[in-house]
Amino acid sequence: MSTSLTRRSLLVRGGLLGLAAAAGPSLIAACSSSPASSAKPATLSGLWVPYDPLIDASKAAATSWGAANGIQLNIATVPWADWDRTVRAFPQQPTVPDVAIVDGPALLGYAANDILLPLDRYFKPQDMQDFLPGTTPSAMRKGSFYGPATNESSQALAYNKDLLDKYGITPPTELSKAWTWPQLREIMIDIQKRERAARGNDQFWGMFLGQGNFIGGGTYTGLDLIRSKGAKNSNTYKAISDDGLTVAGYADTPEAMEGYQFLQDLYIRDGLTPQSKSPDFFYNGQIAFWLTDPDVAVTGIAEKAPTMKWGVTPHPYFVTPIVQTDSYHLGVPKNSPNADWAAKLVADMVSPANGLILASKQKAIPTRKSLVDKADYLRDAHMQVFTETASQWAVPRPITPGWSEYDTVYSQMLADIATGADISKTVSKAVSDIDAQLARYQSLVR
Repeated sequence: MSTSLTRRSLLVRGGLLGLAAAAGPSLIAACSSSPASSAKPATLSGLWVPYDPLIDASKAAATSWGAANGIQLNIATVPWADWDRTVRAFPQQPTVPDVAIVDGPALLGYAANDILLPLDRYFKPQDMQDFLPGTTPSAMRKGSFYGPATNESSQALAYNKDLLDKYGITPPTELSKAWTWPQLREIMIDIQKRERAARGNDQFWGMFLGQGNFIGGGTYTGLDLIRSKGAKNSNTYKAISDDGLTVAGYADTPEAMEGYQFLQDLYIRDGLTPQSKSPDFFYNGQIAFWLTDPDVAVTGIAEKAPTMKWGVTPHPYFVTPIVQTDSYHLGVPKNSPNADWAAKLVADMVSPANGLILASKQKAIPTRKSLVDKADYLRDAHMQVFTETASQWAVPRPITPGWSEYDTVYSQMLADIATGADISKTVSKAVSDIDAQLARYQSLVR
């Protein structure tokens, strides 16, 4: 399994209010322990997730600033399963990192809990305008900006080209010509029926929905389908209230309920998607389409199926094209003894010059609009659809200080629906549970 897939399957988040259960000092012992001071430090400590492409890219992006200022960035890592609670523990710890990798959807919660330093004064208006639309909203709280993304994500349909050529199907590559979900469904039904007959067994499916670690696609992928049911800026499209505290009237609209039924039909009535958690179906030639992100697709296929001929077609939709994105951000703990120097480093790491290094070393989409046409690898046919989607269709996942709770309940709801649960009862309970959890954050938001 590729590193990209492993990091998604191992990530475990806890609630932001559970600070009493947060990680102890041993997890961040490698971080700075000097008293607060305005003096220039010789080193800055960083706490990263154990993902080598991101670590290597970060070191490269920090090199020029470090050399110019005589400051070295020392990076330590924390296990995936300890990541969120380690960040939540910063205010209680005597030693904290100067810079930390934080997850985009969780940023609002960290900001609301006064864990991170606002970084507004380190970024010019033109910087903020240059960031891609899917990355900035999650990092904003009450007009303050809490950290730039290291790269941007995206989602689209990877497909087995040899298989589709066999049946005379040429998927669109232009966003304006993207298939709707009903169109894709009809195509998948036909391919699956004919391919199963040709193989003489039923171990072939039309598609796999998501990165491999969720049935129903999880919040990241499955919610795209539901949100696209609504007109732009409708409650269905928004998925959550503007204050991030309510999903009733958003996640259970008539349009959303139709979307849940369609999702369930993909798994149950039509049997177009296997009810298993595995990314290997595509590599093994057992599915025609894979709704996934470029990180997983490009890296995974290169590792698992290097001889496969494949392509990418835009994300399907119902009424409004929508693709949830965002990725890892750079944050500065508020109680870092070197917060000012750390913030200056963060700003420089995502400058146009270093932002291109940061993205290129990961073979990822840059976080700046001005950089998306600067790297050769982004002009590759496999990346173009992903990149254009991030520029034109991207939105953040629902922005809420209770992201962990929301994500956990909503992803489980989609999994239950995909495996045949009563839709009305399942959605009703999930909406009630989510709203009860989010209500705990009212004092932090209002």
